[in-house]
Amino acid sequence: MSFPIDMYMKKINNSWKLLLLFFILGEVSLSAQITSSPYSIFGLGTTEGNTCGVNSSMGGTGIALLSGSMSNLQNPASAAGLDSLLSIFEFGFSGKYTWYTNYRKHQSLFDANFRYINLAFRLSKRWAFSGGLTPYSSIGYNINVVTDIEGIDAKYTKTFTGDGGVNKVFLANAFKITDKLSLGINASYLFGTITHSELSTDYKYSLIDKIYISNINLDYGLNYRIKINETHYFLGITYNNGQTLKTSKATTLITSNSTETTKSTVDDLRVPRSYGIGVAFQKEFVRGALDYQTSRWSDLKFSNPLLRARNSNRFSVGLEMPASGNSRGTTKMIFYRFGAQYCESYMVIDGNPINYRSVSAGAGIPFKGYLNVVNLSLEAGQNGTTKGGLFKETFFSIHLDLSLKDLWFRKTKYY
Repeated sequence: MSFPIDMYMKKINNSWKLLLLFFILGEVSLSAQITSSPYSIFGLGTTEGNTCGVNSSMGGTGIALLSGSMSNLQNPASAAGLDSLLSIFEFGFSGKYTWYTNYRKHQSLFDANFRYINLAFRLSKRWAFSGGLTPYSSIGYNINVVTDIEGIDAKYTKTFTGDGGVNKVFLANAFKITDKLSLGINASYLFGTITHSELSTDYKYSLIDKIYISNINLDYGLNYRIKINETHYFLGITYNNGQTLKTSKATTLITSNSTETTKSTVDDLRVPRSYGIGVAFQKEFVRGALDYQTSRWSDLKFSNPLLRARNSNRFSVGLEMPASGNSRGTTKMIFYRFGAQYCESYMVIDGNPINYRSVSAGAGIPFKGYLNVVNLSLEAGQNGTTKGGLFKETFFSIHLDLSLKDLWFRKTKYY
């Protein structure tokens, strides 16, 4: 027996609306993926941010901070502060243990993920370069829904799964206009695949939406710094004009005796227009920073009446200080870092806003002298809410970043 795909297309659209209802009120269970937040089911998924080793332990703060001897992806102008002799190669990983709670059950999962890879160096006295790869967003969920069979006293299980996300390859250039002012531009290529699936073993069918995503996006940044007495003060500004992503979608219906595929596009996947401003200070080896960033999601429209978009706002604060002792001021100096952040996500589900809050602490530990550093940070926080039957995520994360440095541009003298 053959099933027309247009009939099942209508069915899957209704199923996604029903899934949100079950997500709020139904009997569901979750399974671990690279990302396992149930909130990643929407849009581009869970956005990953631009945090490197130093930023992670300072609450994600860094818009006004210059790179110095570490990577900083928060502002494309920050690379203007790179040491003129150093080349920096950094990469990072993270692990996250999460407790999921709603009004009827508790569950815990562990995720691990690659975070970024970055190479940065100065090309001339006034020109610095940074480039690499980082996830922009991640999707990963496995939700089992137990529902009634219409007309009879029986139940069956449907499984909704999602995986994939958007990756970002970036090339940033920072230009030192004056001794106080630097400007930067970051060109990114966004690409990836998102898969949403519905499966029923009882009715022996699966319906798979596979969305292919790509486009180019630009970020701009500014850093201005002054010195008053013995303290340096910094102002950072970032801007992204936003971008509608190019998409192609393949929907495949698989039954026990047939497979059908149709192709279409998706119109509501995009990078939002965003603005950021940060201030920072540095006195000797102590520095602190404060950031505010807003992303303009409010004009994004969802077909599901239970889901509404709003503008997303993020506030963060961070502090870095050296360890006391004989190593202070030397290449063996250890740095301690602390931070906190609060983020209003772009999602409002059934009238309930989804907010994120966390605190963090970490350290930068040198080994083999000054040229290599391990940045370790710990983060604890919450995301979401139990109101309206939704999930609250309570999590504990560990971030490990390795910074490898070399003196590429040091001139060797022969005697």
